[in-house]
Amino acid sequence: MTQIQLLREECLAALEHYAHEAQKTCELLGDVEGAAPSLDQLLSVSAQTQCEDNALESYLLLRQRLFDAWNGSSSF
Repeated sequence: MTQIQLLREECLAALEHYAHEAQKTCELLGDVEGAAPSLDQLLSVSAQTQCEDNALESYLLLRQRLFDAWNGSSSF
């Protein structure tokens, strides 16, 4: 397997992980009923949003590395 193929696999896995975390965030937000969410709900959403943000950052970094490798502008 070439370095670009490895990066592609890592990038796709990171994208899948990000999509999973984003779905969990949406589900948590959809579970909030009423005008004022509870403290537990707010804390859960905050923690999940941080997980989602971390997953997005990981995906974006891998996508950039893959693009750089494809573009020949990096030694990976």
